[in-house]
Amino acid sequence: MEKSKRYQRGMEVIKKYEDPSDKPAYSITFDSLMDLDSELENYIVEFAFGDIYSRGGLSDENKTLITISSLVTQGLEPQLRLHVNIGLTIGLTPKEIIGAIIHLLPYTGFPRVLNALKVAKEVFVERDIK
Repeated sequence: MEKSKRYQRGMEVIKKYEDPSDKPAYSITFDSLMDLDSELENYIVEFAFGDIYSRGGLSDENKTLITISSLVTQGLEPQLRLHVNIGLTIGLTPKEIIGAIIHLLPYTGFPRVLNALKVAKEVFVERDIK
């Protein structure tokens, strides 16, 4: 079955954002869920990446920092891990990622920020970043 233009556009974005390691960040987050519904991958690829991430107006770095900030405020650690990886892959520095997370202290509170910093540190260690 031929994939939609939205799916193809989404996969182009994902490939640009993928962790260059042997286990892409996209796979780490979503592969274990794909067998639950045959359309789940289409929803993620077409909407999140094909419609939203492919929009103009913001740089890839800004989109990723916004996404990281939103995930921190919601306490969504598996997705945060994915997007910290994406941030590093597209050129965000650890200092920029940490700065964005710490900036959320007065808005989100210490527990969520500290949990997010732990996730970021784990990603940095996994990617051998000091």
